[in-house]
Amino acid sequence: MRLKNVTFLNEDMSFETRDFSIKSNTISFDVSHGDQEESMDCEDYLVIPGLINAHFHSYSPLAKGLMKEMPLQDWCNDTDQGKIQQALFDYLDHELSEQDFVYLAQKSYMDMVKSGVSFVSDSDPKTPQLLSEGMNEIGIRGIIDTYEDIGDYHHQTDGNILFGSHLLEEEDMTHDELLRVKGIKDQYHPLMMTHCLENEWRANIVSSKFGKSSIDLYHEMDILDDKTVLFHCVYMSEKDIDVVAASGSSVVHCPLSNLDTGAGVANVHRMLEKGVNVCLGTDYSHTDVWELMRLTYYLLKINHRVNKYAAEDIFRMATVNGAKAYQLQDRIGQIKEGYKADLAFIKKDSDLEPLLNDVNFSTNLYNVLFYSKSDSVQHVMIDGKWIMKDRKLVTVDEEKVVSRYQQIAEGFLHYLHK
Repeated sequence: MRLKNVTFLNEDMSFETRDFSIKSNTISFDVSHGDQEESMDCEDYLVIPGLINAHFHSYSPLAKGLMKEMPLQDWCNDTDQGKIQQALFDYLDHELSEQDFVYLAQKSYMDMVKSGVSFVSDSDPKTPQLLSEGMNEIGIRGIIDTYEDIGDYHHQTDGNILFGSHLLEEEDMTHDELLRVKGIKDQYHPLMMTHCLENEWRANIVSSKFGKSSIDLYHEMDILDDKTVLFHCVYMSEKDIDVVAASGSSVVHCPLSNLDTGAGVANVHRMLEKGVNVCLGTDYSHTDVWELMRLTYYLLKINHRVNKYAAEDIFRMATVNGAKAYQLQDRIGQIKEGYKADLAFIKKDSDLEPLLNDVNFSTNLYNVLFYSKSDSVQHVMIDGKWIMKDRKLVTVDEEKVVSRYQQIAEGFLHYLHK
């Protein structure tokens, strides 16, 4: 397929206009083979690489609002709100069928595709194989955290789905558990991920147990490397940041959930200065990556000069940095020769104007970041295949998934009040 007159975000994070083709699911700028192939005129769109949500939980749609204004360590406590939260997790663990859990996850995957997401890291270990099938049905790329079951998925892929394993949250750290995850790392050397130093409570737990941070512990056990992905990292010290930078590990910045739970704001400025690969994740309750990207931009403006960070930095975190975190930087995250055709087509309209794109000054990417609407993404292509056309998913019955999700939500309300 040839895409004509494409104004696309290139590897330099600037827009250029030219034709390119999709050959064997990959991007090719060699368009010299004639006019035999199917073509699409893209003059009405700005095309960006598919966005990457580097940390997310499948149950997010049902959790909206349930954790409001409550610290993480107080979840599921003896208050009315805590009891509702516990009921949610009991419902998910004991009442919801595995297939309905997949429908719940698919509702989020669909919402993310509609916002231009082409890859998601799902941190729920329930039914990895079924979740993989649910991702593949929609056509989104992803990685699923299999926790202790990594032996069953070692070196496996399922279509465009990867499988990883889990390190330890601070409240679960013991000497024996650290040795166990070290054994998994040595035996399988999988991509490993975890919530790390997410808030002061978790930082204090590991400090009181071991007199050091979880970064120190992982470093001493030779667990940190470029296949380690750490979520949150709000309470990393300067020393921790240096260690993570030297190890090549990645950090997923999750400011929406961190502010929701009062955890604070990660020192992303320092991480970037030290060369840490920082990407972005919505975590729980959220699926809107544009809201995430805008918040990230504004938080980086606090206590720094106004021109220190730009829209280009945010898009790197949401594309190429996310790809690097999951060892996919040579395949996705950029519109580049030989890369997979994961593309989001943003409709040009008056709300994005003036779309100046001069050699010395451009508003294109800034305007896309701040003035795109929820329905600005019109089409999404993943792996060279259309997943959404004219805001309608073409791979799955949207109405069926939404209907099942509504039944699941109603089922939770009945469970809560029985």
